[in-house]
Amino acid sequence: MSTMHAARPRQRTARQARPTTLPLRLVAPVRSRAGRAPFVVVVLTVLGIGLVGLILLSTVLQAQAFEIARLQSKADALTVQEQDLRREVERLQAPADLAQRAVQLGMVPNTNPVFLRSSDGKVVGDPVPAEPRSNVERVDR
Repeated sequence: MSTMHAARPRQRTARQARPTTLPLRLVAPVRSRAGRAPFVVVVLTVLGIGLVGLILLSTVLQAQAFEIARLQSKADALTVQEQDLRREVERLQAPADLAQRAVQLGMVPNTNPVFLRSSDGKVVGDPVPAEPRSNVERVDR
């Protein structure tokens, strides 16, 4: 069997019989710059927009910092004014100042005070009207 195979020469088919070689030629390289140009434009645009955004953000933050400083100084001034007004109210509520203003308005302190008992509403003491110019004409502090 093996002799039969070896003795018989192989027959070639039409495709194998004639090797065909195509002539090779050099092709110019494909220019890739056309593909890079839009990418470069997009990257530069994004960078430009980012820089403009950072500048605008910085400007806004700086303006807000000035506004904060202005409002803080205004708040400090209002705090000082509030303290002055509180001192003025305390001074006007002082008993000596109230007595002085009462005398200036023509009020006279009563020498016989009368008290009201809040539990039953009874008047304790004998009410006697105060006489004008009877005992106090001036209050000193």
